[in-house]
Amino acid sequence: MELLIISHKYPPSIGGMQTHCFKLVQELRKEHTVHELIWKSNYPRVLFFLSVVIRALVKLRKHSETKVIYMNDGLMALICTPLLFLTKVPLVVTIHGLDINFPSPWYQKWARKYLNRFSQIIAVSEPTRELCISKGIRPEKVTLVENAVDITFKEEELAPDFRDQLSKEVGVDLQDRFILTSLGRAIPRKGFNWFARNVVPQLNDDIIYLVLARKFPQEKLFKWIKRLTPKAIFEKIRLLVGAEIDGAALEQTIAELNLQGKVLPLSQFTNSRSRIFQIIKSSDLFIMPNIEIPGDYEGFGLVALEAASQGTLTLAADVDGIPSAVKDQVNGLLIPPGDSNAWISTIKYYQQNPELLITKALEYKENTLTKGKSWETMAGNYVRVFEQITT
Repeated sequence: MELLIISHKYPPSIGGMQTHCFKLVQELRKEHTVHELIWKSNYPRVLFFLSVVIRALVKLRKHSETKVIYMNDGLMALICTPLLFLTKVPLVVTIHGLDINFPSPWYQKWARKYLNRFSQIIAVSEPTRELCISKGIRPEKVTLVENAVDITFKEEELAPDFRDQLSKEVGVDLQDRFILTSLGRAIPRKGFNWFARNVVPQLNDDIIYLVLARKFPQEKLFKWIKRLTPKAIFEKIRLLVGAEIDGAALEQTIAELNLQGKVLPLSQFTNSRSRIFQIIKSSDLFIMPNIEIPGDYEGFGLVALEAASQGTLTLAADVDGIPSAVKDQVNGLLIPPGDSNAWISTIKYYQQNPELLITKALEYKENTLTKGKSWETMAGNYVRVFEQITT
């Protein structure tokens, strides 16, 4: 089958949606012809948005056997709405959460009117599917295909002196420290700043919190936008483009609460997937401290599965679609979102019981790798969706 894939979420930027698209493309290429229109952070994204419809039509003309146009998120579908009227090739989009929950009457009207014209909508979790239906998408239009985790990877051995090497690179002694690590985009719903402000100060002094989140390239621009626009409008802009403003907030918290050397933003390592996994493997706990943000939504929580697959015990907030990925006491532990006391007590408990921590981490790793869905399986489910709408 010949496919055209359109996305603005792709490596080298990090995040669950980026991993999802990258792995899907990898798997589809094994048996199908894939044409790409993918923004890879190598020029201004707005130029990609402005040109993508015309470029898609050029691709379709060049590759006339294309059977399906696939978009990796709802914002991409919004921008590509003109294709509904400019081509007869079926359109399919994956909805991850925020891209159906965005709090704008205009956006919600678009979703009800035009998403229902797409040939099929794929939801990454059952809560996300239910959310789509609650927003006015016809149930028969929404198919559930849960995200996967790499269960066939060749695991890299952790270098015996890795912590020592990392200590030298970050300028903080990590030996004999209890390390917590978070990974993802520095947006408010991820809870990195909330965790640093409300949880870390109450933890033992030998605990270090590492935050693997890239530096926001448009940070200065968004500071000006924030100054020049009303708060409600700024929040909608931030949500729409996924502005990673929590990084600056985290740095401010570190300065205000004197958390230097205790909370470490490690943006310098976010361009290396291998390096990220090495840091996660060397950590004692992986933390996914999401909080509830009105109008925002975490559709699945892929990064929690990736961390569990590395043998690191994962603690994740019990919010939005995260429980679709993290099954409590199966592949991780769910913590009430925004409950600082619950986070503090759980972390302290596992710090005080290192043997239990190791036992649980290995058990949950095994469950993740044996009970989880592979990327190959997920891609096969996508192909079945594509086949159903083209036959």
